[in-house]
Amino acid sequence: MHLRLRERVRVRSGRAAERPVTDVEGELRAAGEHHAARVRRLRINLAAWAVGTVALTAWWVAVQWRANGALASFGHEGESGQWNPTLWALGVGIWTLVVGIMALRVLIRRPPTMTEVDREAARTAAADPSGAPGRAPSPAARTRGLRRLDGVRRIRFHVAAWVLGMVIITPLWALIEWQDNGALERFSADGRPGSWEPWILYAGAIWAGAIAVIAVGVLVGTRRAGAPGEPG
Repeated sequence: MHLRLRERVRVRSGRAAERPVTDVEGELRAAGEHHAARVRRLRINLAAWAVGTVALTAWWVAVQWRANGALASFGHEGESGQWNPTLWALGVGIWTLVVGIMALRVLIRRPPTMTEVDREAARTAAADPSGAPGRAPSPAARTRGLRRLDGVRRIRFHVAAWVLGMVIITPLWALIEWQDNGALERFSADGRPGSWEPWILYAGAIWAGAIAVIAVGVLVGTRRAGAPGEPG
């Protein structure tokens, strides 16, 4: 009886000594749970977006119909038959951007599988001349592989969010400038009719600069994680 108990203690101690492997697996399991929660939140927000867009559109149609009569054209002069789409477009557009970024996070920043982590760890080991070929990835190599995969997906997510944001915000910018200053004649901030202020360029450039800073930080961090001789 005592021998069996000691043997069980030895087995458990041996398993505890292999904690780095289970740490990576536990981290992936926790990431999977976070991902499942993101999916649930996305579904709720997507349903709310669909219902809210229909309700907002119905409210906008009712207001424009009551104020300007039947739709004849889109405009901002307030003439009979002119419907102004700016308020509706801002509400739907910003909401669409938020839900779209949530969807991109779910699609791009999904947690990697253990197979993908092992593949990345093996690729790194093959690129390292000091590594022993043919050996299973070490716990430290798996951790570095996980960090690299997560860093690459993080950069891809931010780039995709920037592209989506510019695709949605640019038409909203054009609509706002058209309502304030009429048809485009020149890019200027003088406020004259036909002058469109190009603030969309500043917003896009600042956003892109922030992504570049994030990308540099991720690349530096993953390179340090993959530096030879780093303790695992």
